[in-house]
Amino acid sequence: MIDLALFRRFVPTHSLNPSDRAELARCSQLLSYREGDVAFTAGTPSQRVAYLVEGTLALEREGETRLVEAGSEASRYALSNGPRFACTARCRTAVQVLYIERDRLDRVMTWNQAGIIEVRDINEDSSADWMAAMLRSPVLQQVPSASIVRVIASVEPVEFAAGEAIIRFDSPGDFYYVLVSGECRVLRPMEEGGELVEVDRIPPGEGFGEEALVSGLNRNATVEAVTDCRLVRLPGRDFQRFLREPMVQPVRLGDVGNGTQLVDVRLPEEFAWGHLPGSANMPLRDLRMRCMELDASRPVVTYCDAGGRSASATFLLRERGFNARWVEGGVPQTQLTER
Repeated sequence: MIDLALFRRFVPTHSLNPSDRAELARCSQLLSYREGDVAFTAGTPSQRVAYLVEGTLALEREGETRLVEAGSEASRYALSNGPRFACTARCRTAVQVLYIERDRLDRVMTWNQAGIIEVRDINEDSSADWMAAMLRSPVLQQVPSASIVRVIASVEPVEFAAGEAIIRFDSPGDFYYVLVSGECRVLRPMEEGGELVEVDRIPPGEGFGEEALVSGLNRNATVEAVTDCRLVRLPGRDFQRFLREPMVQPVRLGDVGNGTQLVDVRLPEEFAWGHLPGSANMPLRDLRMRCMELDASRPVVTYCDAGGRSASATFLLRERGFNARWVEGGVPQTQLTER
């Protein structure tokens, strides 16, 4: 693990709070080089921002050479921060370079600076916690940077005591939630009219409540606080504007490429009556528990009969880091040839 104090040496990471620095440490590398090595070469693509931690580098660009020594004023700033390295970095001594993912740095800085503006009326100690939880959420990592301030302005911190219901089965969808601290459990009837049975647990950093908001249907489960819980919630209208659109992207069935995992999210009885060749059956009701059966390195396309269930499934999969899309409008029975 990278020492979080290291980020205090550089600009702009020196301005971050400890939770933000911890977030950056998860997507950073500290690499060592020997004298004479080339750390990076001008013109090569890079998704990372580079900072000099130890030693001396010669930065070569268009026939000119500039020396940078660790600990100097110049070393506080990025050696290179664009999509391509702007110079060649040749090691004059043994060197250590810190590399930070550029997109994640931009997102952390945006969350941090926007939050300073938008959370003035919220207790300072708690605001850092919920913003860090939101930043770790795979859903909110996919919010376009231009929308970050609007998301922060729209969320509301809430608390529930152990045993309280946060959302109730069969009620209208109103909010999307991200759990900041505590633990929740998901309760669902196993048959129509049956009693609610625990089917899953929700840990900190995970979101819930998206299925009703994406599909437009009532809640399909109750979520209850197991311990005292702190959460943030986003109203349904803002969820639609800021999250659903970037997360739930459609694809035409004819454009599904080789290597794509096809997932039929209908019930097993529907799947047995007909399905697309090569597809796996993971009903929407079970997908939260079964999604890890999928290969996270390959794209996923979900489908159902009309599109509502597959749209919800796509959001859930994207929420968990999968590259997922859905067949908009569903797949008609006439195309479901395998039985």
